[in-house]
Amino acid sequence: MKIRRFVAGDIREAMRQVREALGPDAVILETQRVEGGIELAAAVDYPEPAAVAPPIADTTERAPAMATATPAAAVTTLAEEREFRRLREEVHTLRELLESQLSRLAWNDKVRRNAAATAAMRNLARLGVTPDVVQQVIGQLGEGVSERSAWSAPLKALEQAIPFVDDELIAGGGVFAVVGPTGVGKTTTIAKLAARYALTGAVQDIALVTTDTFRIGARDQLETFGEILGTPVYQAGDATRLAEVLRMLAGRRLVLIDTAGMGQRDVRLARQLSWLAGADPRVRVLLALPAPTQTGALQEIVEAFMVSRPSACILTKTDEATSLGGAISALIRSRLPLAYVANGQRVPEDLHCARPRRTWLVKSALELMSRQGELNEDYMADHYAEVSVDACA
Repeated sequence: MKIRRFVAGDIREAMRQVREALGPDAVILETQRVEGGIELAAAVDYPEPAAVAPPIADTTERAPAMATATPAAAVTTLAEEREFRRLREEVHTLRELLESQLSRLAWNDKVRRNAAATAAMRNLARLGVTPDVVQQVIGQLGEGVSERSAWSAPLKALEQAIPFVDDELIAGGGVFAVVGPTGVGKTTTIAKLAARYALTGAVQDIALVTTDTFRIGARDQLETFGEILGTPVYQAGDATRLAEVLRMLAGRRLVLIDTAGMGQRDVRLARQLSWLAGADPRVRVLLALPAPTQTGALQEIVEAFMVSRPSACILTKTDEATSLGGAISALIRSRLPLAYVANGQRVPEDLHCARPRRTWLVKSALELMSRQGELNEDYMADHYAEVSVDACA
C-alpha cells in the first residue's frame, strides 16, 4: 500500500491532486485543516506481483501424494479469494463513507465561504436543475448574487440561458419533420402546427405527410386531423417514396412530416433519421422533447436524435410534468433552440412560441418546485459539492 499526503487550498483541489497522483481507486484515510487550506492523507493498494510457479519435476512416484494434497490447496485458495472479496467490499464501503464525508466537508466549506452563492445553488437544485447547468448559471452570476437576490438572480440567469427561436418558425412556410421517441405527442404537435399556420394563411397551402408505417392506426390519427383541418395526408414508408411525395408537394408552402416514434436506443433509429435527412435538402428537423421525462433519459434522447441535426426543438407535455428542471437543463446543455412549448391537447391553443414563454417556463418550474420537499444538506453535498462558487466570491 502506498500512502501520500496532499496539501491544497480547498478540498476540491486536494481531491484533484489525489486522483492525478494515485488514480480513481485511491482511498482517503484522513483529512484535517492546516494553515492555508486542508491536508489530506490518501492511499492506494497495488496488487502483489504474481508468484512464479516452481518448475514441475518428473516425480511419478509422488503423484498420489500430490493428488491427495490438491483438494486442501483448492479449499485454501477458495477461502483466500472469499477473504479478499470481503476485504475489497469493506474497503469499497469505507471509501464511499469517506467520500460522502469529504463531500459534506466541501459543501460546508462552500456555505462558510459564500452563503449567498450556495443559497442560489440550493434554489436551483430544488427546481431540478442539474449540477453542470447550476455551475453554468452560478458562473454567469459572478459577483451579482447576494443573500437578498439568491432567488431572483439565479432565476433570471436561468431564463436567459435557455436558447430559443426568435420568431414564429413556421410563419414563412417550409418543410418540417417532427422527430422524437414514441408517445411524446408528435402527431398532435403536427396538428397544432398546421392549425396554427391555417389561422394566418390559406389551408390549401398545407400538406401533411406520415412516415410512420410501424404503429397501427398512425395514419388514421393524422388523417383525422387532416379531415378536421381540410388538408391532404400522404404516406411515405422509405426515403425514395418521401422524396417523390415532397417533389409532388413542391407547390405547397408548408409541409409537415410526422415520423415514426422510436426509442433513443432503438437500432432502427439511425437508419430512419438518415434517410429522412437525405430525402430532400429542404427538410428541417424539429425534435420533440417530452417535459415529464427524467433528466437522464432526456439527455439520451437529445444525444440520439442529434444525428438528424435538428434546427430547433418543441417541448411537449409540460402540463404533465412534475418538475421542469431536467427539461430546462437539457435545453441549456444541448444549446438546441426552443421553438415551441406545448401544455395541453387543445389544437392549436395549447402550442405557444418559445420566446414569450421562457419566463412562463421558469415560473412553472417554480410552481412545481413548491410541491416538492426541502433538500437537506446531505443531498446538496452528494450532488452539488463539486460546483464551484469561486466566481461568486
